[in-house]
Amino acid sequence: MRVAPTFGVRSSRTAVNTGIRPTARTYGKARIGTYAAKAGGQITVDSDAERLMGHILGIDPRVRSFKQQPFTVDLVGERLLFTREEVSEARRSRGGRRGTAEYTPDFATIQADGTQCAYEVKLEGYEGDCAYWAKVKQAKVIMEAYCYSLSTVVVPTDERHPVLVNAQLLKPAQMRARTYLNSDISGRVEQYCSSGPVLQRDLCTDLQIPTGVIPILLVSGVLQADLAHQHICATLELSAAFGDVSHLCLIEQLVSNELCSERFLP
Repeated sequence: MRVAPTFGVRSSRTAVNTGIRPTARTYGKARIGTYAAKAGGQITVDSDAERLMGHILGIDPRVRSFKQQPFTVDLVGERLLFTREEVSEARRSRGGRRGTAEYTPDFATIQADGTQCAYEVKLEGYEGDCAYWAKVKQAKVIMEAYCYSLSTVVVPTDERHPVLVNAQLLKPAQMRARTYLNSDISGRVEQYCSSGPVLQRDLCTDLQIPTGVIPILLVSGVLQADLAHQHICATLELSAAFGDVSHLCLIEQLVSNELCSERFLP
């Protein structure tokens, strides 16, 4: 007898997995995974926008570590829930009600200075309605009481946006930096840039450096550039960084202040 294939098998729940909102198999739809050293290794996210956010957090020098879907905010009990048991208990206490009674941020970080930040990630054009942002506003107040700031990141739909393109080049470069970077190339580059900014094509041609090394020099603090507004390409203006990596702080370019306006938060 022929056995029909089964679909939609969800991952089994185990006692050791205490994450909130685990991403399960969804009727043949592939899950989105990526590697993030600051998140402890391989992570699973819900969208390409969230995967990009993971790349940006990974290269940001201010971020010590981060988690995806780190906790649930109980809007009724006004508290943060960090385990499945806490979530189940809260739902039982309010008769199984979820929806408007809960909110889960997409990411939370611990910064190098010890502060805690949380982020809601949206794709441009799909930011949500007033009812949703009213819930976010309520959750934000509760999170602030627990010393978490909440920001909204809107990922552009334009795939050529400099932050999108550069983040995807810098993330793998960060993993290769220790292998390919040495004091000889760093010294030559710094000396070449000593008289002022240079174009990437001139630096690569004159020093016989492959263009693929430029992202490595940028994440290592050998070179710096306006990565928020210019693409890593032949016309990128570069200068010596002398260890400064502030040019890798890209998240502010995508944080939306508009979503905090009365149009979304009555």
